[in-house]
Amino acid sequence: MKEFTDRYEKQQTWLEEDIYYLSKIEKILDVEAIVQTLKLRCICDCQMDHDSDVKLAFVRWFKAKIDHMSNDIYNVIEAEAKVFRINLPSL
Repeated sequence: MKEFTDRYEKQQTWLEEDIYYLSKIEKILDVEAIVQTLKLRCICDCQMDHDSDVKLAFVRWFKAKIDHMSNDIYNVIEAEAKVFRINLPSL
């Protein structure tokens, strides 16, 4: 029980950068629904964390994915080449 209480009461600090990315992500995704889904499915034991912490973790995870794509676009596109090609007008 102590572990649950300690994790639930510990909230992370949002940085300006996190708030900026959240505002952008919320334009394309329902972040509240994603948080609830992650908690309901017990992904990474996040059902024990505060909604705000799960939201922050998602925002930072999403940003890391975007950064990875930006830094390694060749391999990202190659891994999903079929989907990329389908959306080219010349094919």
